[in-house]
Amino acid sequence: MVFTEIKKDIRSSLPFSLQALCDGHKQGAIFRPEGFQFHQILWVVRGSGIFRVGGKKFLLSEGEGVFTRSGVPHSYEGYPFETAWCTFLMPTAALDYMGIGDYLYFRTPPFLNSETAQLLNFANGDSTPLTRSAAGYTYVVEFFSALLSEKETLGTRIRHLLEQSYAKPLTLWDLSEEFQVDRFTLCHVYKKEKGRGIMEDLARIRIKKAKQLLKYSSDPIQEIAALCGFDSPSYFGKRFRELVGCTPTEYRMRHTS
Repeated sequence: MVFTEIKKDIRSSLPFSLQALCDGHKQGAIFRPEGFQFHQILWVVRGSGIFRVGGKKFLLSEGEGVFTRSGVPHSYEGYPFETAWCTFLMPTAALDYMGIGDYLYFRTPPFLNSETAQLLNFANGDSTPLTRSAAGYTYVVEFFSALLSEKETLGTRIRHLLEQSYAKPLTLWDLSEEFQVDRFTLCHVYKKEKGRGIMEDLARIRIKKAKQLLKYSSDPIQEIAALCGFDSPSYFGKRFRELVGCTPTEYRMRHTS
């Protein structure tokens, strides 16, 4: 289901304008070198796709998304995948106040899909621009509040960095410098919080992304290895077999027709 606000005159007369809302749509490629005229919350509900913004490249899988401010250049393209989104206008001062930058990678809050469906029904029903403005503002603020209220422990901060930078050649030295913590403390704190070592978790994140690409794309396996942060296809194959129980080729054959 989709909602779109087409009354352009209300955008300047209300402090918040809900422009478009969708709870699931087969996504095509988008290229916006000048950015978009609205702020956008976009997340994947099925499949996976590549999202580029701020000089970074994310492989977004189901349950992951990116927020971008209006005017921030970005692009995305999918292997067969479906996205949901909310586009809106609100003063940038409000985003500054909440500490939201030009873009923000996120894991989908548990309530997001159900709240989106409820807001869609309301927007497409007996609502007015004013009531949609109020409901949309509440929806967006609750979304950002949920993301920002996560307890920012050192382990959580490390995990977020792994999820955002898994395609890069990360080492414990890199992480130690990033968080200004010696490697022993870094590893000890992370394992105590998350139950696994940092590099083990990084490998699992990379393999999870690789599984998505093997299922939904026809990219050569060596390209998938590189996209997921493995500098050697042979090492990628070794780690994939260790964690999944089969080779990348076998996995692809089992999950594609």
